Amino acid sequence: MAWVVLPSNVSGQPVLKIDHFTACHTELLIPVNIEHFEDVAAFTLYIGVDTGKVEFIDVQDINEVFATGDFIGGINLETQTIIMNWASFTPANLDSGLMCNIRISFKGDTANFNFQDNCEIVRSDLIIIENVEYVDGAVVALSSSFVPDPVSQTVLEGNPATIELLGITEGISSQWQRMENENWIDLSDTSPYSGVQTGQLTMQSVSTDLSGSLFRCLLTNGICNEGSEESELLVTPDGVAELDERMPMQIYPNPVDKNLNCVFNTNFSSAELRLVSAEGITLIFQQLGNIVSGKTIALRLNNVKKGMYVLQLFNNGKKIADSKVLKL
Repeated sequence: MAWVVLPSNVSGQPVLKIDHFTACHTELLIPVNIEHFEDVAAFTLYIGVDTGKVEFIDVQDINEVFATGDFIGGINLETQTIIMNWASFTPANLDSGLMCNIRISFKGDTANFNFQDNCEIVRSDLIIIENVEYVDGAVVALSSSFVPDPVSQTVLEGNPATIELLGITEGISSQWQRMENENWIDLSDTSPYSGVQTGQLTMQSVSTDLSGSLFRCLLTNGICNEGSEESELLVTPDGVAELDERMPMQIYPNPVDKNLNCVFNTNFSSAELRLVSAEGITLIFQQLGNIVSGKTIALRLNNVKKGMYVLQLFNNGKKIADSKVLKL
């Protein structure tokens, strides 16, 4: 059957819309909503997706106005396109509502749903509608929607620290957690913590016991829950400023178990750190770039075996300092 493109005398601009929303990594229903679907006899829709992030399952909850014809949904893996088509001798009429839900398995951090240019909607008089508005949508993983600010921070012992998640919307609840013995433990509003069920966690008078701690916020949208990205807290012991400032870099604690703090006593334009074994093998290489005097960074030595190592500081490719490190 050939479609003829002629001006349409039916009022109202048809709209097909997929919303933007957050969800967990699970099976999801992606609503396709429509407006001004008047005297529609057939359509073919092409929705581009990334099949590495979206696994198409089927279409369901099809609006009853399409019951007079065959509503078919599927996916072309080669073109990464969800295809939906429908045709009937009895036209569909719907001012607004749900066309259908696309059931998918969500795998990635973000998945886009983009209507393609070759979509077609046809009236009962075989006229192709030219003024259709297609609104693309997306789904963002709840766990990656909100990144803690800061991702890592160094605070002087006895000072306060805060971690914040920006942009938490209505309908999403929060519970801050701390990693303990490889398990996430809910925090309560007891010293030093406050705001544990808000978008901002506050810690008053942090102690060195918290140095190296990982925090995250467990987010719940009423359907599912996932943890945010992690935020690391490093605590500088009070009095570290009394270290020998004649050295370009000071390290502590030494011996070290997990986190080795490096305090820089001068400016560097292109700094690098290398942790080298007794055999001369570089185990950790970290490019730092510009360093301002007084800055503290932390090297995580969790995966380094017990033993004696040398931490080398380079600037513009030239070795500036060596420091022996005993890993416990």
